[in-house]
Amino acid sequence: MTHHPPNVALVTGGGRRLGALLCQELAGMGFAVAVAYQRAAEPAQRLAEAIRASGGEALALPLDLTNPDAAAVLLDAIAERLGPLRLVVHNAGAFAPTPVTGGDWSAMSTLFQINLQGPLWLSLQAATRMRANGGGQIIHIADLWGERPLAGHVAYCAAKAGVLMATQVLARDLAPLIRVNAIAPGAILPPDPPASAEPFQTLLRRTPLADHATPRAVVEAVRYLLAAPFVTGEILHVDGGRRLG
Repeated sequence: MTHHPPNVALVTGGGRRLGALLCQELAGMGFAVAVAYQRAAEPAQRLAEAIRASGGEALALPLDLTNPDAAAVLLDAIAERLGPLRLVVHNAGAFAPTPVTGGDWSAMSTLFQINLQGPLWLSLQAATRMRANGGGQIIHIADLWGERPLAGHVAYCAAKAGVLMATQVLARDLAPLIRVNAIAPGAILPPDPPASAEPFQTLLRRTPLADHATPRAVVEAVRYLLAAPFVTGEILHVDGGRRLG
């Protein structure tokens, strides 16, 4: 009997919250999962162990999106220990306000690196390898605030807007071997830590389908994109209708 190696998926920010759900879902679909983490090493390692204990294949691996050399190190480890990469899900992100007076250059740079420059660099590095191995798929978990302005968060919103444009440019540049899409969630998870819980509740109150606000909606959107071979360059809004008003 011929053994077929599993498809390999990389999920950034995979150790906690939405990222952990995505890793579990992909493992259940038969992917070998690279659970990439920036700081949350212990949750990522526990998740990888749980996936392996349930019969799946997973590894927790570090990734510093502010370090341009880190992408190649991560991708080399994935290729060596799991196999050819077929899917990248960009889930990692940093959320912080940008004061309009007395802003901090370093803090702003970090927001752009983690939310835009790092993921874009990783996509370019991964795409080179995917092309050599027959193709794959890249999915950005973007944000409602890449299309709508969020007061006091100009750098975050600008970075997320950049992700949406990068999705569309990459979709053209990498076709036909690699499909690139984005998911733009609205209110699906309260913040952690809950310092900005009130803005989240305000967002929820303005969401027509607020009763269905759950991270499962994003998981289902990923499943759809995986099974939609004629879809690329798409921004799939999973916001319960929030963008409409």
